[in-house]
Amino acid sequence: MAVAGVAVAIAAPIVGAAALAVAGLGLGIYLMGRCRHPGPLGLLPPTVGDDGKRQPAQWYCDGCGRSWPAGLESDRSPIVRFTGYDESKLPASAERAAAAERQRHVLALKRAGLGASRSEPALGSHNITSISGRRAG
Repeated sequence: MAVAGVAVAIAAPIVGAAALAVAGLGLGIYLMGRCRHPGPLGLLPPTVGDDGKRQPAQWYCDGCGRSWPAGLESDRSPIVRFTGYDESKLPASAERAAAAERQRHVLALKRAGLGASRSEPALGSHNITSISGRRAG
């Protein structure tokens, strides 16, 4: 019994040190293989794959080269509010477009100094006051 107790006393620290070394080695490999970046670095846009299947947006880590789904896709489809073509609105729309074009043309002529501006008042219609008679002094 005494021999077995001595063997256990000698082997236990060796086995413990070996287990600790294996655990440390495993932890080191895990930390070296893990991405060191605190968060996602790039957002890849949604694309269409070679097989025609739509790929959703993905986060991409340049450090480890991994990509994973971004989770930005929504399952809601857009609400269609207007469909078709209404010919009854065509005349009013054409009239508005013509009025806007006329107004744009008039403004462009005014800017260029060529527009039909208001008629200039005659010189006699102005009330001309001499400033020499109004001096204080």
